[in-house]
Amino acid sequence: MLKSHKAIVGSRYFYITYIILPAVFTLLGIIYRLLFHKVSFEFFLLVQSFVMLYEVSTEYFGYGPIYRKNNLGMEYLKTSVSGMELFRKSILADLLLRAARSMAYTLIPAAIVFNSTGDLLLLLISAFLLADISVWSVTFTRYVTMYGFLMLVSAPLMAFGLITENLCTFFPVIKLPVLIAAVLLLPAGVLFSTKFADKKIKASYIDIR
Repeated sequence: MLKSHKAIVGSRYFYITYIILPAVFTLLGIIYRLLFHKVSFEFFLLVQSFVMLYEVSTEYFGYGPIYRKNNLGMEYLKTSVSGMELFRKSILADLLLRAARSMAYTLIPAAIVFNSTGDLLLLLISAFLLADISVWSVTFTRYVTMYGFLMLVSAPLMAFGLITENLCTFFPVIKLPVLIAAVLLLPAGVLFSTKFADKKIKASYIDIR
């Protein structure tokens, strides 16, 4: 799957998105925890917002061929025996990698800076919420090119994450149910996004928008 994903999005995008940016933001997370000694969902939400803007702006050039018929001169992938399977594997790899990357932003700094992990349940909620936001937002934003609309789709998900985090802070009794829901939403998001992408791929053959 990794080879398929790298082949679709290109080596530069792959290394920047999955190695350089995670390393930079994980380092920032470590510094943040050293300075403030607490879990701050707002900080990592800002990190996720930046990454989402970057991804939405760049990954279109990799996944463009599945959005529309005869797009970006990549028609040969649709006539290839293995072309569409390459896309499917790449999309699945992308979803799994973005979930792992999003969780790493909170879990790795907490693991390294032992005295600033804060509330363990809140930490896990933060990690899974960020992963859920990343996976579920790209489910729909990947298939449009209008940035205004992309923000309209992404912003409510961000707001939902922020509100949920604050509710867990003020009402500790809901932490465990929220954590369970966040954990379940992640594989559900990966499965739904994969199926949705498959539908879009098939539709692109007959130019269904």
